[in-house]
Amino acid sequence: MSQKINKKEDRRIRYTKMRIRTAFHELIQEMDHEKITVTAICNRAEINRATFYKYYLDVPDLVDKLQDETINELAEKLDFTAKNNTTEEFLIETLAFIKNNSDGHSNLISVTPSGASSFTDKISRLVYCKFSSFIEPMIPIKSNIEKVVVFSYIAAGSAGVIDYWIRTGYKENEKSIAKKISLLASATLKCL
Repeated sequence: MSQKINKKEDRRIRYTKMRIRTAFHELIQEMDHEKITVTAICNRAEINRATFYKYYLDVPDLVDKLQDETINELAEKLDFTAKNNTTEEFLIETLAFIKNNSDGHSNLISVTPSGASSFTDKISRLVYCKFSSFIEPMIPIKSNIEKVVVFSYIAAGSAGVIDYWIRTGYKENEKSIAKKISLLASATLKCL
């Protein structure tokens, strides 16, 4: 009997969190993120403040948790993509995910204190781990530079290109940006 109650509670918790997230996403479309308050979210979600505070400390905590959910979802996707695709396909999938999760109702980039850089920093650390498996076999065995330095350089450069792409409103498609990142990474590796 207690298991059925726990499942109901879990379902209700998920539903409540979904209402909070939906309310937040709706509000971000209507006003500057700095003007969004817990009260506004609660009114939109039709919950009381105590319910909000059960799950989140404040609006920045909500944003952090939404970003973490997005990063975790990206990590799962990258695990699958890294096993089944080429470097460029991996990048295209990553860029498509970033674009789809930073547009419209999921605009998590615009609500970070420093804009896109904060969110792409989290993403770049994740991509660094996954992308390094593609890059490692390309580094010459007798390179004068340690692999970790090469990985860091390419990951930071890739994050910079992604940040630029986001800030310019995705003017280029994912394939074009993936090609540029691949070319820059290849050029770097050829110089070693």
